[in-house]
Amino acid sequence: MPVMVNGQGPFAFLVDTGSDRTVISRELAAKLALPPGPRVVIHESAGADNVRTVLIDHLTVGSRTLDHIEAPSLGEGDLGAAGMLGVDALRDLHVVMDFKAMKLSSSPSRAEPLDDHTFVVRGRSRFGQLILTNSRIRGVPVLVVLDSGSQLSVGNPALLKLLTGRETSATGRQTTTIVTVTGRRLTVELDDIAEAQVGGITIRNMPLAFSQLHIFDRFGLSRQPALLLGMDVLSLCRKVTVDLRRREATFTLN
Repeated sequence: MPVMVNGQGPFAFLVDTGSDRTVISRELAAKLALPPGPRVVIHESAGADNVRTVLIDHLTVGSRTLDHIEAPSLGEGDLGAAGMLGVDALRDLHVVMDFKAMKLSSSPSRAEPLDDHTFVVRGRSRFGQLILTNSRIRGVPVLVVLDSGSQLSVGNPALLKLLTGRETSATGRQTTTIVTVTGRRLTVELDDIAEAQVGGITIRNMPLAFSQLHIFDRFGLSRQPALLLGMDVLSLCRKVTVDLRRREATFTLN
């Protein structure tokens, strides 16, 4: 999404509905000569890291301007963009991810028009993130966090136990490596879920990684089956909208 920083830009920022803080790349911070701020502890998938921040006077996304931001500064190679918009920048916006048109846009918080192909799923807020509560796998309630900043959808050990009877990865299973925003690397087990229900939507053969991510502990989602719903599943829809103020998401099917 195009973002103006201190009146300069626009710069391309990722939209991360799973992050509570807006982040800027060290490279862009240096280019704009942003002054240093205090060090802060950030919690991400692999653990907690003590990182530097920079001070942004004004950051503009669409019609919304945020003032006086202490933004963690991380490597652009790990972020994959000039920066990343977190919940602090998104909480008053209606974010539209139109995968058919390959367009990302935002407007002030509003209701999304519904039709026969669009389902609305409501949830609750925890640390600012939207957690969808009306979701089930094998008839068991599962908490779902919309995480547009993650390429993969990731389930916690409690979900792995529900599906397989075990809480840890098994030898010989297919794995892959994920890279976090701070450059840490994690090995995760890969599998498919035969059927999952998110709100009124049934998803079949959903790809899913499994790992005991630090962020599950941070959200208090370690004991109950939970998953981070990433872009691998979200992009299967024609359109997805996220409205944090209204605590709802909509999914438009193809």
